Amino acid sequence: MKSKILLTGLACLSLMVTVKSQDLVKLIPEDAEVIAAFNVKDIVQKANANKLNELLQKAGLFKQLEKSGASVGNDIKNLGIDLSQTAYFYNRKTDSVSFLEFIFPLSNKVQFEKLLHDVGEPKPIANGYSSIGTKAGSVLVYNDRVARFISSTMSTTFFENDSVANRYGIKKVAYMAPAADAYSPELDSPTEVADSAAAVLDSAAVAIGWEEGEKEIEPLSPPIIVESTPDTVLANVEAAVPMTVDVAPEEMHDPSYYDSLYTEYENQNRKNDSIRNALRDQWLMGEATRLLSASYKPLSVSDQEKVLKNLGLIRLYVPHVEELYRGLMPYKTIPYLYMGINMDKFKTGYQDGMLDLLQDGNVLRLRGSVGLDRDLAEMSKRLYARKPNGKFNKYLTDKTLGFFNVNINSEAYLRDIPSYTAKYYSGLLGPQQDLVEWGLMALEIALDEKAIAQVMPGDHLFVVNGLRKFRKEYIDYSYDDDYNATEVKKTKDETLPVFIWMFTSKDQRLFRKGLDLAVAKTFGKIQDGIYAFSSKKRLDFPMYVLLKDDLVMVSNDSLSLHDIRQNKTAGSANKDFIKLMKQNKMSAAIDLQKLPAMLKEMGVSPGKQWEQTMAQLNQYGSTAITSKGIVGNRMEAEISTKLPETKEGAIGYMIDQILREIGK
Repeated sequence: MKSKILLTGLACLSLMVTVKSQDLVKLIPEDAEVIAAFNVKDIVQKANANKLNELLQKAGLFKQLEKSGASVGNDIKNLGIDLSQTAYFYNRKTDSVSFLEFIFPLSNKVQFEKLLHDVGEPKPIANGYSSIGTKAGSVLVYNDRVARFISSTMSTTFFENDSVANRYGIKKVAYMAPAADAYSPELDSPTEVADSAAAVLDSAAVAIGWEEGEKEIEPLSPPIIVESTPDTVLANVEAAVPMTVDVAPEEMHDPSYYDSLYTEYENQNRKNDSIRNALRDQWLMGEATRLLSASYKPLSVSDQEKVLKNLGLIRLYVPHVEELYRGLMPYKTIPYLYMGINMDKFKTGYQDGMLDLLQDGNVLRLRGSVGLDRDLAEMSKRLYARKPNGKFNKYLTDKTLGFFNVNINSEAYLRDIPSYTAKYYSGLLGPQQDLVEWGLMALEIALDEKAIAQVMPGDHLFVVNGLRKFRKEYIDYSYDDDYNATEVKKTKDETLPVFIWMFTSKDQRLFRKGLDLAVAKTFGKIQDGIYAFSSKKRLDFPMYVLLKDDLVMVSNDSLSLHDIRQNKTAGSANKDFIKLMKQNKMSAAIDLQKLPAMLKEMGVSPGKQWEQTMAQLNQYGSTAITSKGIVGNRMEAEISTKLPETKEGAIGYMIDQILREIGK
């Protein structure tokens, strides 16, 4: 019986911890644009708490906290922050203001309050929350289990509309305008400025709805409009700044006239800023009131799951990529409206987006994906249906410094892109939409995608294999006793990377005809079946082309192409690079271990500040960018770096490097 009670208690405790963690994500409103989740427990564990303490100690954080009266004993566990849960950050935007909120769990409210000793005196609001006003435009609220930092930023374009500016009592002025226009008799005194702002604030407060029986949260303190004193005080503005019609031409040249204009210009701008700041503070308190009273619709359950499912170290989540992208476009400006562009009809086919920071042993990964609607997902699957050419494998060897491989189905691309462009980008076409769509249809009919796919199906490989010395001619100048210049041709040896670009082509007639034509025009020549183009023909280095085994190869090294033509192996296979290429639709990688020796041979000096870093690259592995194409209905891509092997893993190694730099 006791065992059952114990198991039940443990289960309830586990459930309470899980619910507690999930409760914080429910604090995020549904209309959040960008959400970040921080797996604090995983970060502290993988970074090693002792190393974090050492890092914060050397950075001076603990010493600063001690000066403010908080004694934390050089341990982040004494900050009062719960290091076993997830913290969140998000932003929410309206047409007038943007809000940012950082939500983090607390383990000890008393300890946390000690950190705020120098900030101010906490004041109770409601619902168990206390608040401390920090810098202008931000506020910190907290209770026994969570702290929430909320800030606001005014939109730079909201008051550009004259009707909006007039509604809020903001008067636009220009420095070179007549003084009568620059000066606002309607806002002639601090009292009138405050009255105008107060009317606005009252209207903003009315916008906050309250449900029956709900306790209204009082703001911290009413915003204060501060009247600024201009640099130059005028005893009689009307006498010092006459109206434009009364100003004689000779008086316009009087410097005092422009001084008065500038004074009124600065005075009005200060009044405008006072109104803007009052609005910002009032809207901030309105947002805090809304959040603390939970009078908003929280993030949907499906979005909450996407934020938390398989969370690594940090996740950045965008619920609506298309809306975010549209919001970043200045489509409401006059040029866009004049051209007839309707961005409201613009579509991308993108849904939600996700970016994850992960640690896998000594490998650090940045993994991103974006959801696609059904039509775009189906089209993208056709575009990325092609696999890498198996013949590429033998060109990735132990000498390979780096490579880039991409595989696109050219036939599907040429067939689908015109209809894709017409469907998703029609909003950008303006009044010419019908004409452009007709042109895209004509292009679709004119293209023979099957024939073009035989010429270039869409798989490409670019390989960098070692270094080679190239002799290059250049022009120098010699001068006689009268400083007359004479051109002198000289040669020098340069050590450059050797590269080969290759792609599949089952129908090579077009390439062969073009190369033969270039040879006939004496732009190049054929040497042992390889087309050679000298560096003297407007090229910095010679270029060579080889057509072999349904492959077109372009290189700056004739010896490499000669070996390939004679089927000579360049070295043993690079299994890691081959595996990356086989498993992805797009892949690129560079072997960092080979980079220091390569730069040294090329005569490139990284500088003293980078010498130690370059030396450490010998312990690194490869840095790679890969994409598997479409997985389900999502486009996926990843950047990974293999760091030196350590006991703590990638994050621990990075902290060690930071500590080493601080200790210098």
